[in-house]
Amino acid sequence: MNIDWTAFLIVFAAALGSAVFVVALYSLGIRFLATPAPPVRREDGTFEPKGPSRDDEDDDVEGVGRPRWATVAANICFAFSVLAVLVGIFLIVPALHFW
Repeated sequence: MNIDWTAFLIVFAAALGSAVFVVALYSLGIRFLATPAPPVRREDGTFEPKGPSRDDEDDDVEGVGRPRWATVAANICFAFSVLAVLVGIFLIVPALHFW
């Protein structure tokens, strides 16, 4: 039994590279989802301290959340990671090769 070590190393490098790529895209998407809301500017021009004030339960806190660009970027990262997984499954399963 002879082992083609060059082919083995190519498969190993491709598997390692694609795994790193998918994990990096997914973790970048999670990071984009964790992007905090921009600081709220007071009337005098200064910014609110970190987070809304906690002195009263009925504070007037505006519904600012994560920036829209962060949500779009997270969805793009998730879409590319799903696409990479689906391409990998397509390459592995011979029944999906129609040509």
